[in-house]
Amino acid sequence: MDETVENEFASVTVAVDEAGNDRRLRVRDNRTGRVAWFDALLLETFVWTPESELRALLDPSRHRWTADPAPEGEPR
Repeated sequence: MDETVENEFASVTVAVDEAGNDRRLRVRDNRTGRVAWFDALLLETFVWTPESELRALLDPSRHRWTADPAPEGEPR
């Protein structure tokens, strides 16, 4: 079942994806349509990583607010 999670800064749709080898979380950015998958290890990493280390990811000027974001895994 898909669920939309949003606030004044972002809107994503999340669902559990069972098409791969293991269950994972599928997250779709509702503005761009970009999709990412998060397995249990990656999700657990978010839980135990100090918030101060995650702050750099919260800067939308790094990737989100660009006219042409780089393909996955490539630098801009």
